[in-house]
Amino acid sequence: MSHMHEQKITAGLLKKLMSAISEERWCAGWMHGLEYTLWDMITGRRTGVCSREEIEQLKYLSEKCRGWIIWDEQSRDEKFVPMQEWVRLYEAWNRKPSEED
Repeated sequence: MSHMHEQKITAGLLKKLMSAISEERWCAGWMHGLEYTLWDMITGRRTGVCSREEIEQLKYLSEKCRGWIIWDEQSRDEKFVPMQEWVRLYEAWNRKPSEED
């Protein structure tokens, strides 16, 4: 299997898993800020929402596809981003003062 093919498959599985966790925990197809919340769990900054198995799966798929899935406001849909881009987005998000909804 080519790397591009493998990346496409693992990114698709990652998107499905993230969306399933969102549905199960927050009853939303893609909870606002889901990509950041789940990343916090993978990196150990936040605990208690996902099972250890789910975290292992998220980590594994993310490493395999070398990226992460984000919500893209322009297309109003989920979108794969390469790891370097995701790390930049995550760091920028972390620097933002938290907005009260």
